[in-house]
This record gives sequence, C-alpha cells and structure tokens, in this order.
Amino acid sequence: MKYSLSAKNLVCRNLESRASYCADLLHADSTREITGVLRSDSGLLSHTFNQAVTNSVMPARILQRFVVDYFAERHSPFTLWHCANKPLDDSEMLELGLKRGESRVAMAVEVQRLAADESLPPELDGKLQIGQIDAEQLDEYGELQAAPYNGAREGAQIRKFYQQLREVPEQKRSRLKFYLARLDGEVVAGGCLFASADALGFYDMVTREDYRGRGIGRALFHHLVAQALTSHHKHAVALTPENRQELLLEAGFFAVGDVATYRFEP
Repeated sequence: MKYSLSAKNLVCRNLESRASYCADLLHADSTREITGVLRSDSGLLSHTFNQAVTNSVMPARILQRFVVDYFAERHSPFTLWHCANKPLDDSEMLELGLKRGESRVAMAVEVQRLAADESLPPELDGKLQIGQIDAEQLDEYGELQAAPYNGAREGAQIRKFYQQLREVPEQKRSRLKFYLARLDGEVVAGGCLFASADALGFYDMVTREDYRGRGIGRALFHHLVAQALTSHHKHAVALTPENRQELLLEAGFFAVGDVATYRFEP
C-alpha cells in the first residue's frame, strides 16, 4: 500500500460510507451525492449524524444549494468533512454559516502490519474488562458518547440515535461493532469499528474524563487492533486529532493527510 493520495482516499471513502450507513439506518434513503460531495441526513438535530463529505473544491453556491440550504430548511445542524488536498476558503465558508473546527489527521495501514499490545498496567489488570456489546447495552454506549456535551442538545440527540438503533435488527446494522470498557463493572470508555467495502474504520474512541491518564483508552484501542487482526479486512483507517496520533503510530498506522471540519448550527 502506498501512503499517498490513494491512502487518504481510502480514509475518506470509509468516512462517506459510515456517514451514509448510520443515517440510513434511521432515516432510509436519506443520502444523496453529486460530483464532489455526499450529503447524509439522519433525521436528527445532530451534527454528529448529519454529515457532508467533500472530495473536491467546488463553487460556494453549489455547496450552499446542495448542503447548507437543505439542512437550513430543516433547522438541522451538520458537520462538513473536507477531504480534498486543496483547502476551502474559510471566509467563504463562514459566510455560508460554516464555522471551521479542529482538523483531523487521516491515518491508514495494511492490517497485517498492525501490532496489538494488550498488556495492562498493574492497577488495571484483572479489573478492566473490554468487550463487544449487544443491543441491550447500546443505551450505555450512547450515554458515554453523549457525556462530553454536558447537557447540550447534541447530547440528547446522540442518546436518541442509540436508543433508536436498539430497535434496528442486528443483521441490518452488522457493519457497526461497538465496544465498551468497564472498570470494576463501571463503563469508563468505548469505541466502534465500522466495516466498509475496502477498509475497517476506527471511530468514536472516548474515555470518561475522570478516568483519563490511566491507560484505559490505550487498552481499548489495542483491543480493537486485536479485533482488526482477526478480521478479513486488508486495510484499517482512522481519523484522529493531531495531538492523539502517537497511539495509532505506535500500532503501525501512518498519517496520510489532513481532513478539515466545519460545523453548521441553524
């Protein structure tokens, strides 16, 4: 695998696939695509699950008509992920109501090159349990993902997504695998693997704020790496904040480019 534009495209195709898959699970036939941009509407008032992904720079008027006006008419927030190497004009985006957020580093690797380290710090050994969850535990997963929003509307919408996902038959959502880490029985961290046609994506890695710095997030990540190593996938991908690259680099991932993010709030 050459770690170049093709590898970054692998990351972005996985992002597109996950955005449309999650939205369509609750809001069937809700994803639309034109040249250069994909738009997914989950039916929720959520910038987490309403997403647009661009792979080229287009005139602002097209982005406005196809994405911004669509969500504005529905009074819905959304997140724009810009995957093209050529940047968008931030001032033009701001005029459309799109506020620049923190960029993500796109990362990719051939699965066979990954190495999992599932050793635990002594204080976690025998106490930290990590495993894939079933439908009955999706509420706990949703609560964990919603917690960072501290009572804001987004948190309630995230909880609603996972509550509704409980009613979706497992075979219909089988490309999503959710994991929780429990310390002495209490949920402390979680993450997700998403399978697209050509890659396995790592998403939603989060550790409760009061449990950070103890090696729990690292243990969860390496547990997911171990799952990837037993899968049939040839490639694995991820998007991570710049200051959190080291854990992925340690396991064998390579940084393959940047992805800009913009958020729209009606």
